[in-house]
Amino acid sequence: MRSFWKENSKTITRLWLYQFAAAFMGIILSFVSAIMSEVFTLIFCIVTALFYLCLIYMVMWEAGATEKIKIDGGRAEYKPLKGLFISLFANIPNFLLFVLILIGYIFGNKSGAFRMEWGGNLYVAAKSAALIWESMYNGLVTLYSPNNPVIFFLMIIPSLFVCTGGYFLGLKNFKILGGKLSFGKNKEKKKDTK
Repeated sequence: MRSFWKENSKTITRLWLYQFAAAFMGIILSFVSAIMSEVFTLIFCIVTALFYLCLIYMVMWEAGATEKIKIDGGRAEYKPLKGLFISLFANIPNFLLFVLILIGYIFGNKSGAFRMEWGGNLYVAAKSAALIWESMYNGLVTLYSPNNPVIFFLMIIPSLFVCTGGYFLGLKNFKILGGKLSFGKNKEKKKDTK
């Protein structure tokens, strides 16, 4: 684990910084959409979430492309799921917040079996921290699932898929974002050369 962190700390740090940037954008758009309708809240949430997913896709694509150079040079092994492990490591704060929210919900829910005050306090504190750290999804939480702790686990899943896919596509040197996707032009050029 220590060697994994040492090898991938730059990528993981960039993923944290980009989550912070997207969260900051989400907070600003949440304030703006609070004075507007629910439609604007949903639109702003989708835009912020897509912005975040595009940022982490580019980070992971670059990490995969860099790894491809090492693999081609015989300095690294081919590990197509390494992007998933990097993403899991980068999402440790999100997983911790989810676990704290879940514990607080189970032990502090007023209609539950335990009804403990510390559980309610933990739930409120952890949920508030998660709504700040993962604020790019605030619109979805407030509109569709304000009192369901499972939503904080579901918010992690898109980043896991995007990071895994971005890294794998980087290993294959296939670009979706920021690349030249001119397949039609390439076919025309090939026809002209014949």
